Amino acid sequence: MTSQPKILSICNSKGGVGKSVVTMMVATALAEQKGKKVLIIDCDSQATAYETAEKEKQHYPDHEPLVDVEALSPRRVNTFLKRFGDDYDVIFIDIPRMTEKKADNPTVMLLYNCDGILVPVIGSDVDVLATQEFLAVIEECREFKAEMKEDFTAYGFINRRNQRKSNDDAETTIKKAGLKMFTNSLADLKIFTSPSVFQSPLQTAEGLRRFELFFKEFCRKYKV
Repeated sequence: MTSQPKILSICNSKGGVGKSVVTMMVATALAEQKGKKVLIIDCDSQATAYETAEKEKQHYPDHEPLVDVEALSPRRVNTFLKRFGDDYDVIFIDIPRMTEKKADNPTVMLLYNCDGILVPVIGSDVDVLATQEFLAVIEECREFKAEMKEDFTAYGFINRRNQRKSNDDAETTIKKAGLKMFTNSLADLKIFTSPSVFQSPLQTAEGLRRFELFFKEFCRKYKV
């Protein structure tokens, strides 16, 4: 690789919002549709991406996964990026939930490696409140990036959208709080609960119908 990788994170300070699953979906789509060499750095203690990859490798021993997955503690990410980052076009950092939001916390500091973040928002009062608190962390990161004259892109999107009015209310609240939102959202569907590192969601008819517009918007906004 001759250029530096684009480093992105699909993250929120609260767990259980689908960040790991969406990360895997977008990462495999980038590899399959765009021919990108993609890495997921799994820093989450639940290790959803890493454990999924390891289990799938046992089922498909004669096949190569679409994306690489490494499990690292937050403190080791910078060293890893310096050593191996240029081997990839796009790197996703799967950041764990943030129990401590001070800027010098190792988990929070992961955000400062990123060129862009995408925030999954769930339509419930508890999740919206947590997301609003997380926006202060994002703003600190944005200000630092501006001081360093580095690009930084941040958006949110409604994940697991259903027919309840709470989804529209959540979107309105987050917009008013200052975070731009994706036009497209992801529905609360079974196809979005079983991610893979060997198959992109866009390799199925249902995935194309339900995920393609979201994926295209992601590629436009983050220039990948």
